[in-house]
Amino acid sequence: MIRSLLLAVVLLIVTPSDPKISKDARTGYDSISASDLKAHLTFLASPELEGRETTYRGQKVAAKYIASVFQKLGLRPVGDHGSYFQHFDVEVTKISDESSIAITTKAGKKSYQFKKDFITTTQRDTTLSGPVVFIGYADGNVDSTIAEAAAGKIALGLARRSQAPADGGQRRFRQPYQALPKSLATLVVSDDSVTGSVAQTVARFGGFLDKGSMRLTIGEGSGRPRQGGGSLAILVSPQLANDLLQSSGQTVEKLKEYGSKNDWKSALQTGATATVEMKIAREVKQSENVAGYLEGSDPKLKDELVVFSAHYDHVGVGSDGAIFHGADDDGSGTSTILELAEAFVANPVKSKRSMLFLTVAGEEKGLLGSAYYVSKPIFPLDKTVANLNIDMIGRVDKKHEAMKEENYVYVIGSDKISTQMDSVLKVANGESENLALDYEFNDDNDPNQFYRRSDHYNFARNGVPITFFFTGVHDDYHRPTDTVDKILFDRMAKIGRLVYTLGWKTATMPSQFKKDAKPSAYQ
Repeated sequence: MIRSLLLAVVLLIVTPSDPKISKDARTGYDSISASDLKAHLTFLASPELEGRETTYRGQKVAAKYIASVFQKLGLRPVGDHGSYFQHFDVEVTKISDESSIAITTKAGKKSYQFKKDFITTTQRDTTLSGPVVFIGYADGNVDSTIAEAAAGKIALGLARRSQAPADGGQRRFRQPYQALPKSLATLVVSDDSVTGSVAQTVARFGGFLDKGSMRLTIGEGSGRPRQGGGSLAILVSPQLANDLLQSSGQTVEKLKEYGSKNDWKSALQTGATATVEMKIAREVKQSENVAGYLEGSDPKLKDELVVFSAHYDHVGVGSDGAIFHGADDDGSGTSTILELAEAFVANPVKSKRSMLFLTVAGEEKGLLGSAYYVSKPIFPLDKTVANLNIDMIGRVDKKHEAMKEENYVYVIGSDKISTQMDSVLKVANGESENLALDYEFNDDNDPNQFYRRSDHYNFARNGVPITFFFTGVHDDYHRPTDTVDKILFDRMAKIGRLVYTLGWKTATMPSQFKKDAKPSAYQ
């Protein structure tokens, strides 16, 4: 008898307290499982989906998969033409391989090819020509006299390399190169020990350059890429630079040797002229958000809704053929949206307000899918009570690894539009998983600016109260090694249950959140 009593006391001490979830919401809450999350993510982050690059085949397959799940659950299709898809057009802009640099010296005229002899990320049609002036190090700290001598001309400079530390530690590089503001263009000589050769840079990033950048053709962020002014920064091969220097009697190696011992006091007239011709290729392609709707039960409040969002795109395949699986970013969020949809459908009692389960594309290209949604909302934004956004909740960051704390989640933005929402979040957490809520990245001065880096931001800019759930970056962020085998599904399920609880409370409260926004919330 005494032994049984002691055992009961021990069990009471070590057993976590039972969640205080409303009985009306308990069935859906309990249905959220690690095994379901793993099943969804195993497909979404599989090699067959090729990194889910926006507008590419893998992204289209992922969209169909998400739509099939919504259909199976019986969510209402509220996209275009009675489908689950909200299509949007993007303009893809990339540098044409026809771009060139031509130089004229005493030896004659010679032409150089993009991605073979030079590389740049500039994306604007440009033709410029002028004399070439050597400026020393193109690191943003050019002497004012040299800068004036290069004004209106084409500058040629070396990438800056700091001196090795006196203690023999690892060499560090700061500001390898910058464009000289008043020059027509700044040609920076590539250096294997600093910036990498042109060939190495093309090998690493050429595939992404070939894909180009994207902009919406309508809505927020629409229009062509900025044509803008200012000097261009162009990485050029040592051979191209030596050809420019030939008439001056100098070489890249001689100038490097001089610069390692001396400060540059004056510009060097190379006696060469250069013509830079950048040609831009544009193409309109189509992508799609995927949206499933669950109608609320209250005759009046069902016109309002809670939006649960995550982006299902990632960055595709690298130029070397490596697949960027995007298991955590943001397969983890997308899988959780699917599991939340199933939980709310399975729950016998329906919430008073309606719910929209929204997975968006184009996040990696500049929050394009969510920008399109808020510019062409399926449901009025003034009827959107909240946006709960999930992006990267499958891993543990280094900070919490050091703390040996897995049961945490970063919450961002929960008090920026409505402090009431943050209060409800804390109550929801106390009634559900009791995770450690980390507000580190909620600071307006956070150097990472995560508040502005995922899809909730487009809702926040339009006055919709938001909470962003996130567990931090890690060494596999935006690398091919962001794979399913590293995901902590049990912990993901806990975060999913917290989002479920907050979503339920938001969808059943008598009135919308009171908005007492900080000025920075809309910026």
